[in-house]
Amino acid sequence: MYFNKVSKHVFSPEAKLGVAAVVLFFLACVVNQKNEKPVLNLSKQDTAININKDLLVFLSAGNKRLLTDLIWVQTLIESDVDHYKKRDLNSWLFLRFNTVASLDPYFYQNYLYGGLFLAIIKDDLEGADVIYDKGLAHFPEDYRLNYNAGFLNYYEMGNTKKGLAYLEKVQDHPRAPVFLRSIINKLRLDTGASLEEVYQLVRYHHATTDEEKLKAKLGRDLYSIKAEIDLTCLNNRRSGCDHRDWDGDPYVRRGDRYHTAKPFLPYRINKRGETTSPLENQKIDTF
Repeated sequence: MYFNKVSKHVFSPEAKLGVAAVVLFFLACVVNQKNEKPVLNLSKQDTAININKDLLVFLSAGNKRLLTDLIWVQTLIESDVDHYKKRDLNSWLFLRFNTVASLDPYFYQNYLYGGLFLAIIKDDLEGADVIYDKGLAHFPEDYRLNYNAGFLNYYEMGNTKKGLAYLEKVQDHPRAPVFLRSIINKLRLDTGASLEEVYQLVRYHHATTDEEKLKAKLGRDLYSIKAEIDLTCLNNRRSGCDHRDWDGDPYVRRGDRYHTAKPFLPYRINKRGETTSPLENQKIDTF
């Protein structure tokens, strides 16, 4: 009698289902260990979460500054270095900086570093232009915002008139580099800038920023610009040429030509509408 009661419980449908679940669980563990799982490589652009800025402003309920700080810190932590190829004002970093601008219009660092990150790291020129415009609406006389916006518009986007207007505003500023007036005169004639002048501007950017990613990117640009200038000088047998690259290493002479110690990508300005440089995949070390 007792045996019948026990067997009835042991072989009940519920017990069988439980045993089957345990067996399947162990089988799943074995399969999981024995088989290599596919690797999912998702970009930050595909995974970033951006909440509608107007909704955040509405829901902030007097805590705009706190919300701004949280979004700003989280954005810096998550920031990536992938270029944004589209020109549609939809890069995740632009959306974050734009949200911060709506929550706290007088948060100066958002415009200064947001514009630099978008222009130099993300290659999102349109996004950087919008952020600078918003910053200058609240800080119209700020030297760094005007200088950076001028550099962006003329040298990177080809907006001569707009870039010149920004640079003219700060030409008499105490912090303005000595070469700025000369460049402005050339911009007024719209003759374009020489590689030597671009080198001066990029070098000034490099010297005045403390952000590591920006400084590293500008350092690579300076290596390329200086190498192109120096190799052109050396290989054309001109006098007064610099024989060392940006890193301080001597140029290498092979035969009758000078080369850099390492390959480099020539610095080329991205005009509006261009998504890639025509030399993007051509690393060279001589001219």
